[in-house]
Amino acid sequence: MRRFVSENFLDLLLDAVCAVTPSGDFVFVNAAFERIFGYGTQEVVGRNMMEFVHPDDRAPTLEAARRVMQGHLQLHFENRYIRKDGGVVHVRWTAQWVESAGLRVAVAHDITELHQSRALQAALYAISEAAHTAQDLFSLFESVHGIVGTLLDARNFAVLLFDDARQLLHPAYQVDVMGRAPGPVSPADAPWLARLLGQASTEEGDCESPPGLLAAALPTQDGPIGALVLRSEDHEKGYGAADAELLHFIASQVATAIERKRLHVGLQTLAQRDQLTQLLNRRSFVERLSAAVRAAQERDLELSLLFLDLDEFKRVNDSMGHAMGDHLLQSVADRLGATVRSADVLARLGGDEFVVLLEQDVGGRGAYLLSSRIEQAFIQPFVVGDATLVVRPSIGAARFPADGKDAEELLGHADAAMYAVKRQRAARREPAAQEMSRPGHSTPASAAAEAFFRSTD
Repeated sequence: MRRFVSENFLDLLLDAVCAVTPSGDFVFVNAAFERIFGYGTQEVVGRNMMEFVHPDDRAPTLEAARRVMQGHLQLHFENRYIRKDGGVVHVRWTAQWVESAGLRVAVAHDITELHQSRALQAALYAISEAAHTAQDLFSLFESVHGIVGTLLDARNFAVLLFDDARQLLHPAYQVDVMGRAPGPVSPADAPWLARLLGQASTEEGDCESPPGLLAAALPTQDGPIGALVLRSEDHEKGYGAADAELLHFIASQVATAIERKRLHVGLQTLAQRDQLTQLLNRRSFVERLSAAVRAAQERDLELSLLFLDLDEFKRVNDSMGHAMGDHLLQSVADRLGATVRSADVLARLGGDEFVVLLEQDVGGRGAYLLSSRIEQAFIQPFVVGDATLVVRPSIGAARFPADGKDAEELLGHADAAMYAVKRQRAARREPAAQEMSRPGHSTPASAAAEAFFRSTD
């Protein structure tokens, strides 16, 4: 061994070569050892190799050493070492027991870059998968946090997104081991953040980020939509240039995932919502009602359903046009939304038909009270454009399980009950109309319409 060392033959190798005693103490390392691990010969000779092995890899490393001592040639064993600068190096070893010298001789090939490349590829694939499988943006950010944590110190992690005015960055997701919960931040108040997001030049004040902080913009074709922010509690070590480059690369993938998820959520919303009123549409409501019925069956609960139709709504469309009718429906939806409880499910089935689902409504008490509140709410006229419109709802009700065993039967019963109410009201209005048409009564052609439309002039 000394002959090789004296000729500097082993120092010409790019891989680290070392020899250790049966107990694991270094007796020789070549020049490449210092390049890979950061320790020179005088710093390691006489010390035990296990001092430098990553704590999580010590058990398998000892097992591999035991097999070498038994005479097995160890090929391609991988473990991690802690470099002198505190970094982690991934190594692939080939080792053999040399009986004549009483030493284990090993050659270590640095595979840190290969490992990082593999880990990055796996992370990017995982981010892409999360963009497809996450139910919402928060779930996506949870997944991204875990993925970034496999590559960097992400114990303190936040996703900041711009508001609609692009003035403030709001924490859309954040985890902080110290329990800190920062609120919205303006790039104007943080020069380093303004520079990161392209809102300030390098000459504008101190653009250095706070100690221990690592951030990357979330880039899109329309400009950054926010930033990923990591904070290390070890300010002396912090993050290096390689970490910054890695996070910037990840951020571009995360930004794409965010846009994809936003588009997906938007399309889902469009599919579930009535485009005119933004309430749930018929299909989504029937699905929700069916699920509520199943839950009520399993838990032996009652629920109620209200079915609303606007009296004489056709008169609005015929007298004032469909555009006015659409505006009226939007106003009706807003008023109903302000009247029902937050736990109730409100939807528009189509035309001027609306429904409300009340879950866990024992004895239909909630439906009775809500029906009264809706009637009271509709006493106030609707101001639409330059007109004031007075409309009344006919309301029918159905209860589970008394009036139906599934969504279809409940809707049918509530619909029939609503039309029964509408017929009763029409029957009451007819004698009044006949009285108005008797001799001595002067009724202009617009008199009937005036009951519903009153000019605001």
